[in-house]
Amino acid sequence: MKKIISITLALLLFVSAKSYAQSQVDIRINEVLPVNISGLADENGNRCGWVELYNTAFGMVDVAGFYLTDSKDNPTRYMIPKGNTATVIPLRKYLVLYADGRPEKGLFHMNFTLEGVSALYLFGSDGKTLIDEIHIPASLPHDKSFGRFIDGEGAHEPVNWSKQSLRKAAIDKKIGSDGGFVILDHPTPGNTNTTRIVESKSEKMQQLDPWGGILALTAMGVVFLCLVILFLSFSQIGKNAVRKQQQTKVSKQAPVKPATPVRIKSKDSASAIDDEILAAIAVACHMYQNGIDNTVHDVESNVLTFNQEALRNSPWGARSLTLKQDPRS
Repeated sequence: MKKIISITLALLLFVSAKSYAQSQVDIRINEVLPVNISGLADENGNRCGWVELYNTAFGMVDVAGFYLTDSKDNPTRYMIPKGNTATVIPLRKYLVLYADGRPEKGLFHMNFTLEGVSALYLFGSDGKTLIDEIHIPASLPHDKSFGRFIDGEGAHEPVNWSKQSLRKAAIDKKIGSDGGFVILDHPTPGNTNTTRIVESKSEKMQQLDPWGGILALTAMGVVFLCLVILFLSFSQIGKNAVRKQQQTKVSKQAPVKPATPVRIKSKDSASAIDDEILAAIAVACHMYQNGIDNTVHDVESNVLTFNQEALRNSPWGARSLTLKQDPRS
């Protein structure tokens, strides 16, 4: 039993560790602004360069303990502080870090700046796993940011195939030679990088089917398909119920028990039956089954039969012989 519990706990730890590793690789360096003169200000009203991280997963990811650096030779240059729920990035949301070289100013203030930095690397909480990287153009103007044209999509550090998302891998294959990184028209810290007008699905559908015919046929097809599935499901359920009911009736019928043979014990046993009694029982059974001389058996119930028998030498008869005079005379 202890062995089974140990194996179960080990499997749970393995699964939880794997799921945590998968959540780490979903984080992306989404946008970087090295020189900030008139843009975003921190909580103290000061302006500096900043880095935007984006959570591409469909669940929350805690980036506490992650490392940002400008050199692969020093992967643990800046660690995102632990012990604060603000480091948890909700699904499809952003986290902005201020690159002012003043970590004492707050939770999300890095210990180095981005001035003159040509590349930025994101390492996992182990300080060894390279999750993502971005190479900043040297000719990037001030107040201009560089990042992914579509949030979270584009080239990133390849990881083990078992940790990759098939959906994101398929999207990344469509990215051009620029890796999906561009100089953005407008910096968007904490917001989507896509500033172009996006056509909604309803608008696309309206152009494709202005009269609603395709939509109506699709809806009717779905309804009829559901009805067919329900009919087949309930039919099968009814057949199973009838079959089960029949099996229950058969199982409830009392089985016919075979006749138990009579075992006659030997005379040596304490409860042995006398041979004369056994013979009488056998004869009675034989006569009863074959209807032989049924008159010898009293078939009446609760009836006693008395037969008068004269006794010549009864005590009263002997006394009457000694009487000298008849009492009746």
